[in-house]
Amino acid sequence: MAAITKGTVSFDIGFIKIGADFQEPDRQCAWELYAELSTRVAVTGKPRDPGCTDFSGEVYAESLASLYTFFSEARKIMRQFPVGTIGALKIENHLGALIHRAMRDVLRPFLETWQADYRYWWEEKSDKSMSPFDRQAQYPRVKEMLSQWSDVRAIMRAIQDNLATSYKLIDLSKLQ
Repeated sequence: MAAITKGTVSFDIGFIKIGADFQEPDRQCAWELYAELSTRVAVTGKPRDPGCTDFSGEVYAESLASLYTFFSEARKIMRQFPVGTIGALKIENHLGALIHRAMRDVLRPFLETWQADYRYWWEEKSDKSMSPFDRQAQYPRVKEMLSQWSDVRAIMRAIQDNLATSYKLIDLSKLQ
């Protein structure tokens, strides 16, 4: 697995430079991706946690499932994105390319490393008599998993913020 750290990704988003020359269908797809990102704590962390390190109140098994579901939803959005805009933009400036790179370089490596390992431990090895929070704290690789997950969240939040700016979307993180 490629190591994913906050320091290894530079944003223009590191994956893509999104231009301001887009049509309304493009903006709609950007909004759909933004909505998935901004409503999933598993993907972008808690809004008032700038370091993306606060996992309090989360049951990791459920959050991993949410992260996997996001992967599926992002794939659907990628398929919807108007392919005609590829000709107007360079392929590297296409929202579909951003989604592909985020899935390939950030989400898939993280899920391949942690989802099956953690789920197996959770379902087969962990002490089911413990509360979920005490139980998940016993996972032998919890610090390593959360460190990498924090990096994933920081990258995905940067993508979320860039979408709001580039596509002139309502930035829900600014709402009180």
